[in-house]
Amino acid sequence: MTAAYRSRVTALAIITSAAFFGANAFIGLSMGVYWLRLAPADFVAQFFPQFSNFLFTIMPLFLLMLVGLILSARLDWRNAPARRNWVIALWLYLALSAITVFFHMPLNVRLAAAVGSPLGDALGFYKTIALTGPVTDDNAATIRTLWLLGHIPRVLLTLAIPFYALRALAAGPTR
Repeated sequence: MTAAYRSRVTALAIITSAAFFGANAFIGLSMGVYWLRLAPADFVAQFFPQFSNFLFTIMPLFLLMLVGLILSARLDWRNAPARRNWVIALWLYLALSAITVFFHMPLNVRLAAAVGSPLGDALGFYKTIALTGPVTDDNAATIRTLWLLGHIPRVLLTLAIPFYALRALAAGPTR
């Protein structure tokens, strides 16, 4: 194992996790404030097209972060303090994934269906596990509030992942 490979893998884990935090903070804070200023019907009309644009940035970061975390944990597996921090970061990633799959994806699919996106029909599984029924004018404000409140733990988790990755780096072998 070369030092250059270790450096690249660790950089991948730290940079992608920090960037993912930044993207989630932007969505929660900047877009969240923007969405709260909209009439509920306007939020419904604008959310899914805007979310679709975020997805092109968020998904590669999300997937590359997992690769970086797994490879880094593997490299430091014999170093208990570093391994502990990488494993914590991986558990945080798993918690983030669970919130995404079981909370946000169903809401996103409901919002997609509300604007007639074929994704609303293609991902029917998420409709079956959604906490809410279809998005209507009457519940659009509630859906928006649920989505934004559910985003708070995502932001906190995405802040903690690079924190533990940096702790693992500090506990790892000297460079």
